[in-house]
Amino acid sequence: MDKERIRARIEFVAKTEAGLSLAQAREAAFHLTDWLDDMAAFADFLRRPDDVPAVEINARLLKFLAHAPNHLAAAAKLYADLPVSDVFEVGAVRG
Repeated sequence: MDKERIRARIEFVAKTEAGLSLAQAREAAFHLTDWLDDMAAFADFLRRPDDVPAVEINARLLKFLAHAPNHLAAAAKLYADLPVSDVFEVGAVRG
């Protein structure tokens, strides 16, 4: 996966289509890509769920869950001024 190429494309779209400044576009692109390795490891499990040992599944899930949500919340705010809310009412946005 070429994160730099993906980031550059997101930056371009953020500037040209969403109207973000260069600094905002770069920050949004960072938040949308920093966790991609964690997602790839989780996606690998999804492609072959019976081949990944339980302890490895747990490690991949924890790494993804610890890394991705805050980046996605930041990206939502930066890219589209979308707030994060607890739509499932599980206490997800409490400290």
